[in-house]
Amino acid sequence: MQIPIKKTLDKIPGGMMVVPLFLGVLVNTFFPQFLKIGGFTTALFGPAASSTILACFMFLIGSQINFKLAPKALKKGALLITGKFIVGAGIGIFVGKVFGTAGVLGLSPLAILAALTNCNGGLYASLASQYGDETDVGAYALLSLKDGPFFTLVALGASGLAQIPFKALLAVLIPIVIGMILGNIDSEMRKFLGSSKLLLIPFFSFPLGAGMNLETIVKAGGPGIILGIVAAFTGIGAYVLLKLFKEEPIIGLATGSTAGNAVATPAAVAAADPTLAAIATVATAQVAAACVVSAIVCPFVVSYVFKVLGNKKLKNMNNEVATG
Repeated sequence: MQIPIKKTLDKIPGGMMVVPLFLGVLVNTFFPQFLKIGGFTTALFGPAASSTILACFMFLIGSQINFKLAPKALKKGALLITGKFIVGAGIGIFVGKVFGTAGVLGLSPLAILAALTNCNGGLYASLASQYGDETDVGAYALLSLKDGPFFTLVALGASGLAQIPFKALLAVLIPIVIGMILGNIDSEMRKFLGSSKLLLIPFFSFPLGAGMNLETIVKAGGPGIILGIVAAFTGIGAYVLLKLFKEEPIIGLATGSTAGNAVATPAAVAAADPTLAAIATVATAQVAAACVVSAIVCPFVVSYVFKVLGNKKLKNMNNEVATG
């Protein structure tokens, strides 16, 4: 008998990340001794396992960043990243400066920055295919830069909300840079490494969940949903920038989501600044909730604005015909 596990996970927003993470939470809540058996079992499933696997994931992400992007796609990718970062980082830094590291509504600046400075690449690619053109889809390659904790670390460090040593920032970048170099000097290696990227997601998400329990998830519930709704509208920054630079802006709204791998960002940031370790666990659960919620809300936002703009264009065309 075959059980459609993969198909089921694909139907859940961020399922390949969120479901293993939740399984890790359940195991740590009800069978914590399983994670302490030792040997390969603890090495693969214990909370400490996430760092090494995540580092490998960062290497694979770097290998997919192509230096030879078409100029139009490169321009759009840069505008999308910049617009998304300005809005996401702006909200996170504002909350941090006004309310401190504890944040507001149960949301810390760490959780906000981790959720709002990136976007769900798969969701973006899908929406770009539906509402954009080939250059919008091509911009996805540059959007790979927003994966991982780099932009969150930059925002926290530059704003003074966290003490991020340059060495720690460099330590995050090195695997990505090595991957970028390898992927750009050999397209076959890029193809090979790209095919392995998705494989690692459930393997680093389960250990992240194994560092939490159900109490953490319950605490994250309401704030996590709020964070996801906010994330769904952060594409407005990219929308405005695209419009300012005379590009079709609708696809900017497709960046209004939280990437599944952003769930790993609070732990990565806490590794760079241990003073944030106390809030990293709750932040992780909140980002996981934001991933699911934003993936549901974002397509509705894009679809609604697309219809409104389409009706407006049609009305303008009819007016021109009538006056002509």
